[in-house]
Amino acid sequence: MNSPRVLGIDPGTQLVGWALAEGVAGGKLRRIDSGVWRLGRAPLPIGQRLKILFEELQALLESSRPSVVALESAFFGKNAHSALKLGEARGVVLMAVELAGVRLVEIPPATIKARIAGAGAATKEQVERLVLMHYGLPEHAVDTTDESDALAIAASVLMDPHFSFADSLETLKTGGVRPQKRGKLPPGASFQ
Repeated sequence: MNSPRVLGIDPGTQLVGWALAEGVAGGKLRRIDSGVWRLGRAPLPIGQRLKILFEELQALLESSRPSVVALESAFFGKNAHSALKLGEARGVVLMAVELAGVRLVEIPPATIKARIAGAGAATKEQVERLVLMHYGLPEHAVDTTDESDALAIAASVLMDPHFSFADSLETLKTGGVRPQKRGKLPPGASFQ
């Protein structure tokens, strides 16, 4: 039995990574499609960029019909301006997903890193390299870190042992977090 389709979104106000993936027999992950929406930058007003994000996401939700949309949960960064802009993009994603009636899952950044790289404090480069391995993709299969982040977000849902479809993926063999550790960070990891 194939697992549901998961749409991973890495939101932003200039670039938005997205990845549609599913699990297949033998604990493997399969990228169905992925890419980056280029929303533009100043002087294009933020409202217009967010409108583009909404329209692109709405079209993808309609055409791909994912079972779950995965989004990195909000975290507190050092730059308040950047956090506000990310929050605006996240709000658009939350609204589009709600309007589409699709289940939404938010995952902490450290959990995504732990499932992909085995450590919640993994670097972006480590996560990118390992996410390609999980999907069986060649080294230059993605154009940006936004796209590889979206693939990682989708993979972390597919690798979650608490989802009913995770059992078919042999989650624990593919780097999933064991059920008794849910809600806790792995040793040596910290929230950002």
